Amino acid sequence: MVAQELMWRFRVMFEGKLSPKTYLSPDVRSADPGWGDEVFGRRIEKLEFFLPTGHKIVIAGMEQYNFFVEVSVDISGAGRKKLDAIFLAGKIPNKLIVDMWRIGNKKAVRIQKPWGQEWGGQPTRGWKQGIVSDTCISMVMEA
Repeated sequence: MVAQELMWRFRVMFEGKLSPKTYLSPDVRSADPGWGDEVFGRRIEKLEFFLPTGHKIVIAGMEQYNFFVEVSVDISGAGRKKLDAIFLAGKIPNKLIVDMWRIGNKKAVRIQKPWGQEWGGQPTRGWKQGIVSDTCISMVMEA
């Protein structure tokens, strides 16, 4: 089973041997879950996301990586925000395709979208450089 402190977090592994070798996000259900403010000076080797089921989503070998959330706002005037989904994405090397995982409604679903049309037919911001590999990985496995 995934340790309680890892659930709902993603871990980024960077290239090389310089410290820090990894970045561990806060709980993505929090108010500022993304990596938008993080400045990654090195390319990403692998991205892992820890599910509360004891599994993790692993994405590796991609040209670029992204993480974003989908939030809805209560229009009744209360202004409450609700996290609808979490997205992990990797741009497949030498292709204009984004491999994505949507985590929401108690499901993790893998989808592919055209590059630049990954969310609602529109591009997303926040892409980080990856390390291209001959073998791309995008899968769920036991943590």
